[in-house]
Amino acid sequence: MENVMIMASIVGIGAIALVMFGVYAVYGGSRAELCNAKAGEVYNFEYMQPLHGDSKRVLARVLESPVCFDAEAISKLNARSSYRRNDPKFERTNHLVTCQTVDGNIRQFYCERVKNCRKPLLGSLVA
Repeated sequence: MENVMIMASIVGIGAIALVMFGVYAVYGGSRAELCNAKAGEVYNFEYMQPLHGDSKRVLARVLESPVCFDAEAISKLNARSSYRRNDPKFERTNHLVTCQTVDGNIRQFYCERVKNCRKPLLGSLVA
């Protein structure tokens, strides 16, 4: 009976370790910067929303390499776009990355608003 308990606890500990590794491999990973992303890579990051000041955790696959804007291009975007035109807190920054989130939405993220960015080991299996 003792051998069965020992084997059951070894199998239980192994299963817990495997689950923990899986969670780390998908949602953890190594530190990275979204500004250096390449198409096809998967990133897990917190995106700061300037409208409400809160952050949202995002797991997304990069569709295109980051686009770098200079001051002139940003001023042209501000002149053409009606997106949050009357919001004094909204500010466009230099790097814009197009990504597809896990739920299938295609979004653009400003790299300068990303924090706690990680590149998951097995993120490509999920996103």
